[in-house]
Amino acid sequence: MDYRKLEGDEAIVLILRVLREAERPLTTREVQAETEKRMVRCPDSTAVFLNRLRRRDLIRGQRSKEGQGWIWWIEG
Repeated sequence: MDYRKLEGDEAIVLILRVLREAERPLTTREVQAETEKRMVRCPDSTAVFLNRLRRRDLIRGQRSKEGQGWIWWIEG
């Protein structure tokens, strides 16, 4: 099964859409599963790409309280 690799703004738009549609914070694995459902993948590993978006203040992220990695969301 071949996944199409997203680039630039297309990847950002997809991640923002996935997080908005979720209506709750998602784990890194959940974000990756949602992108795979659409037969695409992030330009880098999902965790690296999400962290880049967090550093640009496009999304929010923090380590989960359960210690199972990170959770991600959009404010507003």
